Amino acid sequence: MIAQPTKKNFSMLLSFSNVALAVTALAMLVSVLISYPYADAFSLPQQIAAHISTIVIAAFLKVSYVLRCLAQYNLGLEVR
Repeated sequence: MIAQPTKKNFSMLLSFSNVALAVTALAMLVSVLISYPYADAFSLPQQIAAHISTIVIAAFLKVSYVLRCLAQYNLGLEVR
């Protein structure tokens, strides 16, 4: 049986997406710092991993933002 969406579910989704948004934003900042301004301090394989992770983290950042908007919309909050 499929569970029906409730305010509690969307409230938990909002909490999860806020945490995910903060974590992915921090990870994006770290990967960009490793990729560009502090590249001299890291080896080439680490720089390559940072460049690739920038793309992957951006996707997770966007998904967490969309989940946050979905939760806010269903809770009747202002979506921003």
